[in-house]
Amino acid sequence: MRVLAIDVGAGTQDILLYDEGMPLEGSTKLILPSQTVVVAGRIDRARAMSKDVFLEGQVMGGGSSTEAIEENIRAGLRVYATPSAAATIHDNLGRVRARGVIIQENAPNDAEVVRTGDIDLPSIGKALELFGVEMPVSVAVAVQDHGFSPIKSNRLVRFEHMAKAIKDGGRLENFAFRQPPEAMTRMRAVKDYLDRQGVESVMMDTGPAAIFGMHFDPRYREPALAINFGNGHTIMAVVDGGRIMALSEDHTSEMTSKKIEAYAGGLAQGTITNREVFDNGGHGAYVSGGPWKIKTISVTGPRREEFLEAGALPGAMAVAPGGDMMIAGCLGLVEAWRRKDSLCR
Repeated sequence: MRVLAIDVGAGTQDILLYDEGMPLEGSTKLILPSQTVVVAGRIDRARAMSKDVFLEGQVMGGGSSTEAIEENIRAGLRVYATPSAAATIHDNLGRVRARGVIIQENAPNDAEVVRTGDIDLPSIGKALELFGVEMPVSVAVAVQDHGFSPIKSNRLVRFEHMAKAIKDGGRLENFAFRQPPEAMTRMRAVKDYLDRQGVESVMMDTGPAAIFGMHFDPRYREPALAINFGNGHTIMAVVDGGRIMALSEDHTSEMTSKKIEAYAGGLAQGTITNREVFDNGGHGAYVSGGPWKIKTISVTGPRREEFLEAGALPGAMAVAPGGDMMIAGCLGLVEAWRRKDSLCR
């Protein structure tokens, strides 16, 4: 079993080449800027040369790339985009046009062409090749997918899929896909791209991937309160018997020590409600059962230290699955690959 696991975040893409014939701690790993950061850099360089840009490719994560697009427009430069690339800015293309983006299929002659997409497999392959490492034909990818609906908030759409996975059993298999749901447009874009690259793939959301990757830390015990403090979202879950039994999700920028304490207590007791989280600007919450006597509070994610240092979670443990916090999501993806034959097709 050789699989390339790519956990796409807002700031980095964390890459693990898992080979079951090699000790995990000696596996090939790459921590690289995420594609939204790479795309933003290309747009910034075009702006420095006073050049218009033309975006072509797939919908991808926003953040840095969207900010760079807005900077170009504020600088008086034109931004053109194909419909699929423009969906990175907003699913409603009318809103994209209102922001000043010109949507068309072909690039103007004088515009800098910038390719969008969450994954650049050829570049990763070239990096591995430089060190004599062969690219696997199996790839597992996690992205944070808000989903899309023309009639309701994307926050609701995203969390409805999370809640359904818990209702269906809360096992890893319920959160991973051979063929992502229709509403999960970002996952589907990556899946389509990987199909064209000729590789077999499995898709997950970044939050559950990190949650399920935590159990590779030998100190981890269930029932566990598992928390991933991502750059964009904070996902908190009660995991028992290898299943996610309760889950909440909010924006990391909105998290405070008081809110973390309330969510953690509500999850462990099984009393937190979807309305409580959604009305606070988060995505939602779902509980199946409870209360649970928590044995470990396990924390991961790039922003974990600021919350641990603030004393928001007394007794919490910063996990290091496989000896490396950065690959928690990758290990969740590896476990999904092991179970690929039971995943939704």
